[in-house]
Amino acid sequence: MVKQALRYVLTHKGLLGLPASPIRAYVRTRRGLDAPDASISWIPFLSDPNFRLAKQSGVTAIMGILRTESTGSIHVTSKSPHAPPAVRFNFLSAQLDRDVTLEAMRMTRRIMTAPPMQGIATDEITPGVNLQADDELLDWVRHNAETTYHPIGTCKMGSDPMAVVDDQLRVHGLDGLRVADASIMPTLTSGNTNAPSIMIGEKASRMMLAAA
Repeated sequence: MVKQALRYVLTHKGLLGLPASPIRAYVRTRRGLDAPDASISWIPFLSDPNFRLAKQSGVTAIMGILRTESTGSIHVTSKSPHAPPAVRFNFLSAQLDRDVTLEAMRMTRRIMTAPPMQGIATDEITPGVNLQADDELLDWVRHNAETTYHPIGTCKMGSDPMAVVDDQLRVHGLDGLRVADASIMPTLTSGNTNAPSIMIGEKASRMMLAAA
């Protein structure tokens, strides 16, 4: 890391000069979709199970669902504000998520074994070519997958019984309290939640100024 840090300081190149994923593809996993429903990302090195740089040379390919339909939960566990909540992500609980995951994994495999990749990607380390059946691949995902850190919807906007805030981001049943972050999104956006969250904050500030 010292060598890479010096390289970046002197040349702005090297591992520290890379974006999170230098190459990304947004793909449709089935016909008839108006927009992509999965992403595939590549980084030019291998990462170990703890997402640290591995010594072995290679390429890491990562796929993800853009608009997951699986729904989890978050609940208060104590009256103490210092006690962490109970978070249940409930990944892959929706059939659509399982279908998209499987097809995106197989698309990634087809890309990595295409003729132009011969001599570059010589072996599949994980999950491994021995895993081919749907249940085998999904079981591997359940034990090895990572979240992409964009959970939303715990305080979703709307007027239905599950909604927490209204269209002015005011919490239903409470005066003087608004929520302005990714938790108010009723459904997941296709891309990173950073820009939409900034927009929500900007919109909330304008609504509060108008109300005042």
